[in-house]
Amino acid sequence: MTNIYVWVRTSRSLQFFYPTVDVEKDDPFSTYFEVAMDVIGLMKECDRISSEEFETMCKGRIPGVYTEAIFQNAVEHGNINARLKLLVFSLLFAAIQQRTPDLAKSNRNDIVLTRISKYFGPIFKLLFQLDVGKRLQDRDIVQAIGSGQGYEFLDVLFEGTIKHKHGNSNHHGVRPLSLIVPLILDKVNSISLPFLCNEIRRHLIKDPYHIDEFASEKSPQIFSTVRRTTLAHNSRRVVHLHYINRIEVLRKDEFANVHLRICNDKPKASFVFVPLRCETVFLDSLFYTQWILLGAVRGIVIVKNCQNTRISVSCEQLIILDSKNLEIHFMSPKKPLISSSVGITLAPFNTIYEGQEEFLEENGHYFNNNLVFKEPIIFSSGSWTMDTSKFVCQSTPLDAMDQQFETLLNSLPEEYRIAHYRNTIEAQKMMAVEPEKCRVSDVATNFDLLYLKSKIEKKEEEE
Repeated sequence: MTNIYVWVRTSRSLQFFYPTVDVEKDDPFSTYFEVAMDVIGLMKECDRISSEEFETMCKGRIPGVYTEAIFQNAVEHGNINARLKLLVFSLLFAAIQQRTPDLAKSNRNDIVLTRISKYFGPIFKLLFQLDVGKRLQDRDIVQAIGSGQGYEFLDVLFEGTIKHKHGNSNHHGVRPLSLIVPLILDKVNSISLPFLCNEIRRHLIKDPYHIDEFASEKSPQIFSTVRRTTLAHNSRRVVHLHYINRIEVLRKDEFANVHLRICNDKPKASFVFVPLRCETVFLDSLFYTQWILLGAVRGIVIVKNCQNTRISVSCEQLIILDSKNLEIHFMSPKKPLISSSVGITLAPFNTIYEGQEEFLEENGHYFNNNLVFKEPIIFSSGSWTMDTSKFVCQSTPLDAMDQQFETLLNSLPEEYRIAHYRNTIEAQKMMAVEPEKCRVSDVATNFDLLYLKSKIEKKEEEE
């Protein structure tokens, strides 16, 4: 007996993550699909498009907030124009993350799976035409596939696995969908496009590695232990960290190159430091932690249902959902997305430590991303502010050389660099003359950092 499973590549799903938006009336999928087909029509003439040209294409068809977010997700590092192929993917994922009335109580994973299944036929045709770079009729697509075109065009979005059962053993591994389709169509003499799409669609499942799931949407059993780690390879491994209590410094190899999920802190939680490189990070339901430092995240960081904390983060893109009263220092090549969040204060990234620049380079990120402040894109309701009055660069338990600290200072916009010098001098004066006026929370955090630093240095001496 052979079991076949197919799912959307998580790397694609998270690359084009958008806050789900409630759709009150007509399903907008066909509108996004037609704009995507118009983009494919341009591929004969060029491979990139400007933001002004894309806005003209979308005017009166796609809301402006989505137009801006869709465009920036298709802009590669070092470019100002969007790559057409990425723009098609960006449009497609924006279309399948719309919450229609029939999905009012569904989370994002269920919405994506349901809508991909519902529109698998158009998606199949879109991917084929994207691969050949031109618009085609259905009969031309079937003829091309029948002539040996193959199914590699599906691999950009889908992958899967095959489980062969021989007695008590299973032999399986993740494969591109193009290697699985021949098994799905085994013993079929002739195919039509609807038949082919239906046969693939009935094997669709949610990502079996659970990479794009939020802890708050999972079974309560996941919170039975402080730490929970899946057994997949690093690039697919998910590490859940629960019940944060005072200090967490995640320096062990088990936290390197993984998808990190931090949630449910305790009242005494103070400081979470993640100095290693991560694939993605989700912060979920954190209410007590005073400072969270994520030094080198390759992909997206999602902050969901968090309150009253300070976050310093370097990532590909920052997304803030259902949160309030956050102070976020971020460094990213893309604008952050904010949805249903209030009291958000944004500022440039404000710390550096030994080894961080190497991780950033591996991620394709650099401190010059810090130089130009990026205003967020607001989905649904949301409010944010800029405030230089309290800005100051933060030290960490891991030392940074003077030259590295200069790199950080030189990466700041001028007004923040001036604010750092001013606030540092004022803080030193206040500590010397009127220490009682210093914020209790800052003093407590500094004591924690000093304590932690001493523990780290002691451990290194012992080694």
